[in-house]
Amino acid sequence: MNLKEQRAAAMKAARDLQESYGDNMTADQLAEVKSALDRVDAIDLEIKEARERNAVVNRLKNLGGGDEAPKEKEAEAPARSLGEHFVKAAGENLVKQAAGNQMSIAAPEFSKNADDPAKTPANLVDGWGTTYERAIVNARRERLIVADLMGSANVTSANIKYLVEKANRIAEGAANTVKEGEKKPYIKFADFDIVSESLSKVAALTKLTDEMIADYGFVADWINNQLIYELSVLEEKQLLNGDGSNANLKGLLERDGVQTVEAASKDEWFDKIYEANAKIPLATNLTGDGLVINPADYQNLRLTKDGNGQYLAGGPFTGQYGNGGIMVDPPVWGLRTVVSNAVPKGTAVVGAFRQGATILRRGGLRVDSTNTNDKDFENNLVTLRAEERLGLMVPVPAAFVKVTLTE
Repeated sequence: MNLKEQRAAAMKAARDLQESYGDNMTADQLAEVKSALDRVDAIDLEIKEARERNAVVNRLKNLGGGDEAPKEKEAEAPARSLGEHFVKAAGENLVKQAAGNQMSIAAPEFSKNADDPAKTPANLVDGWGTTYERAIVNARRERLIVADLMGSANVTSANIKYLVEKANRIAEGAANTVKEGEKKPYIKFADFDIVSESLSKVAALTKLTDEMIADYGFVADWINNQLIYELSVLEEKQLLNGDGSNANLKGLLERDGVQTVEAASKDEWFDKIYEANAKIPLATNLTGDGLVINPADYQNLRLTKDGNGQYLAGGPFTGQYGNGGIMVDPPVWGLRTVVSNAVPKGTAVVGAFRQGATILRRGGLRVDSTNTNDKDFENNLVTLRAEERLGLMVPVPAAFVKVTLTE
């Protein structure tokens, strides 16, 4: 009988004694049970010593008979190309994918050393060779802000429904005072609106040459600075101005229930923006937290002067009448003021953005690549695809006011 079997037998004997004697054991019976448990502890000690002996023997066997110290394991050579890096990162997932499993494989980004030929060609002579700067000089970019203003939520389905209380929530009747014994008034509340939102897919394709793909630092920058940016620009336009047709989102300004204010002349702009902000708490339980305005319209506000020729928001070097310092993009009526081409000239939006609207996202941004699309393989091209799924939920449309600014 080996040690494990001996331990099992000793443990069984101890348990049998306890079951036969019960909980109310005499002193002699208790001593007998303790003796059985001591036998179990002794066997446990023998098992531990046997394991230690085996570990020492196995260690000696692994060292072999030579006197030389074991050689250090050579460091794994870094990947020389994006393909090699992808294969190393993907590992067994490639085998699973080849077997028919549907999955996405994403390799982590990594950077090249400064002396890598893919960044700076080899064999350059100091003072004579040309060093290549791989950074891209980008054209003008819009400052993307709408998604930052609104709330955000993750969803697991392509559709979501929610109840919206009507602005006139009482259809008939009203509460009233009554005398003792008289009939009490009824109130009929209006039915809720059931609003359904569907997610839309925002996507784009682009092609890169094999030579560009080989420079994985360039590929990472291209995806981040170009492809994803273009998706973000479209996302911003859809969130504000999407018309809801076909696969388009129904943007914020296209929602029923959004309040409106019109300024007939430039002299009314400040007053009407304030009026728009005041409308929000009158119609909802929310207060405005932001103003989105076109750069051309904000310029008109910023350059407005009083009767003494002083800029209302302060001059080019100091605050108004020389008091305080100059402010960059000073807020209008205390609202967080965002100057952006996301809204057209002649339109401003005041709203409770954070609580009044929520961007719905299913999953994250996904980027895939293939060289089997169209004639990519023949032409040494790789197609990159970026896509995301998002929707917009506006449970309180009255928390937003569209201001028409007429000059």
